[in-house]
Amino acid sequence: MKVLIKKHQLSHHLKPIENLIQGIRKHTKCIVEKSDMDLSKVSKTDFGVCWGLRNFYYLRKYVKNILVIENAYINNVQGQNKEWLSVGWNGLNGRANFYNSNSPSDRWKKHFDDGRLLDYSDGEYILIPIQIRGDQSLRHVKRTINYQTICENIRKYTDLPIVLKDHPTRPGTQPKVVGIKNLKYINSNIPISEAIKNAKVVVTINSNSGVDALIGGKPVISLDHGSMVWDIAEKDFMRINLPRWKDRTQWCNNISYAQWHPDEFKSGEVWDHLKQHLEYDD
Repeated sequence: MKVLIKKHQLSHHLKPIENLIQGIRKHTKCIVEKSDMDLSKVSKTDFGVCWGLRNFYYLRKYVKNILVIENAYINNVQGQNKEWLSVGWNGLNGRANFYNSNSPSDRWKKHFDDGRLLDYSDGEYILIPIQIRGDQSLRHVKRTINYQTICENIRKYTDLPIVLKDHPTRPGTQPKVVGIKNLKYINSNIPISEAIKNAKVVVTINSNSGVDALIGGKPVISLDHGSMVWDIAEKDFMRINLPRWKDRTQWCNNISYAQWHPDEFKSGEVWDHLKQHLEYDD
């Protein structure tokens, strides 16, 4: 089996790729082809491995199936010290195939069932965490979905206060929302757990804050199927004043099979789960 990777990536991106290759080799004889040259000259490969969507599209012109590594959804760490990572086929977040539908509860119970899943609770405002303009997670989102129109549409259904929280790592990339009554921005450095604590509903496009909200006991309205909470979120604002509190059990089980620890990369557990994609691929 031959695996194609892009040679020049950031060191903290290459490390999980190397860990994954180490795990693959414990199950399968594997040759790694590293290239940044004209990939049309690379001999046929079975699949690719990369970090992030930009590298995915770089490799996609030359190889059909690619494992995309990115930030985790639970235990999400911004920066180079991240451990837990997501891994899925041919896309990012909800557009990737993790082979995690109807997953068992073993991974949730082993790694994440530590009291972090809070009971649902009511709140006083609508929270909208803002995503970074140009982020790859927004690449396929319709241009008509923006924070101005989101707030205008919310106002058609509720008079509740609207609270916007800019992204803590790159605030100010999105245009300011204007002309909406009872709306305010809060400090972008406030932890998301604090911001959601008194929210009634959290509205996202496809931000990972939707994951934080569900775990923190808040209903979520998501506006793009690239969201990791799409299957359990509301899709519009019709019930924003009386949101449904849905059972999160299966969602917790499923998202546990969308992210993995470095030890599981190295052991081959990740590959043992995800290799089924090639086994069933035509």
